[in-house]
Amino acid sequence: MPWIQLSVEVSGGKIDTVVAALEEMGSQATTQQNAGEDSYFDLAHPAEPGWDRQTVSGLFEDQDNSEILLAELMGKVDFVKDVELMLLPDQDWETAWLDQYEAIEITPDLWVYPGWVTPAEHIKTTVKIDPGMAFGTGTHETTRLCMQALAGLNLNHCSVLDYGCGSGILAITALKLGASRAVGVDIDPKAEIVSRENALNNGVASCFAIQSVADVDAQTFDIVIANILAFALVDLASALIAHAKKDGKIVLSGILAHQVDEIVAAYDRHFVFERLEESGWVALLGRRDPDKNHK
Repeated sequence: MPWIQLSVEVSGGKIDTVVAALEEMGSQATTQQNAGEDSYFDLAHPAEPGWDRQTVSGLFEDQDNSEILLAELMGKVDFVKDVELMLLPDQDWETAWLDQYEAIEITPDLWVYPGWVTPAEHIKTTVKIDPGMAFGTGTHETTRLCMQALAGLNLNHCSVLDYGCGSGILAITALKLGASRAVGVDIDPKAEIVSRENALNNGVASCFAIQSVADVDAQTFDIVIANILAFALVDLASALIAHAKKDGKIVLSGILAHQVDEIVAAYDRHFVFERLEESGWVALLGRRDPDKNHK
């Protein structure tokens, strides 16, 4: 049996109104997708979209009532002028979305796999991460760049701080690349649940811990990773620098190309940086410079 999908592009506070209207009409599945230019939030908050402009879609059983559905939606949300209507073939909607996710190559020796895909035998290091409620599945440039930076380091016996850990993918990657201990910090309670589960699924739960900002306040690490937004990297510069050992390294990501100078200026009294870039996003790998004036 085919289905009817009604889609509306909407912005701001009107988004929740459209979602509520579709659900009141009996939508079997209501989805929200980014309709703006900033793709970062597609991955940052997939369970709670925060994009300014969205395409909201509702899925309805086809009972030859498309005109009735259109009229009902327009009556509930009279600010909407254009509604896209599509007829979709019947399929297993609960599992169809799985086909959207494939293995992701970070480097030839490092790949990210969703749990339902069997890793290729020749891949040296694989990280199992399912799409979920926290940022970090390896699909976004900021995450991939951090993983590439980690893959280029000798992490054997290193301690790692993942500040803003999200799904835990970066801490887990570091552990699978040889780190002996990793600590994740995140203000989102969901991140703790998801990252612990991911660590368990990757066999590194015994080496991974979630701690609060207060818990890690006096701790130092061989590697400090922060894949967050640029303004937060500036605001947290003193804290992140303090967490890096005197011979430690720092990986900073979530940076657009035009923001690099501002980030470097906040850290360059302590580190010299190597720049990794993809599609306008930048990660900075910092190494302590013995010639610089350390605090």
